[in-house]
Amino acid sequence: MSKERPPEPLDFFIWTVEDVGLWLEEINLGNYRQIFKENGVNGEYLEGMSMFTTEQILRFIRRCHMKWGDFITLCKELRRIKGSHLLSSCPSNTLSHTREHV
Repeated sequence: MSKERPPEPLDFFIWTVEDVGLWLEEINLGNYRQIFKENGVNGEYLEGMSMFTTEQILRFIRRCHMKWGDFITLCKELRRIKGSHLLSSCPSNTLSHTREHV
């Protein structure tokens, strides 16, 4: 992908770590770009987040030093580019349950 253009949403599952960083900039979460890069968060990883357990979500938030609201924004934006049926556990089901434990 070009460094001047954000990646195409339809191809998000093949995004590189760099593509994810560009997308984070686009959705105003660019401050997480470096930590996502350090943790190897690529499109395949983002795709897999829909299967995360509550424990995995909390580990991800801690590892990436994310604010809760930023994680919800990330999930909403993922839902927007993927289609709401693919991320049904994020944030409506899993996140509402997770809030009780944070």
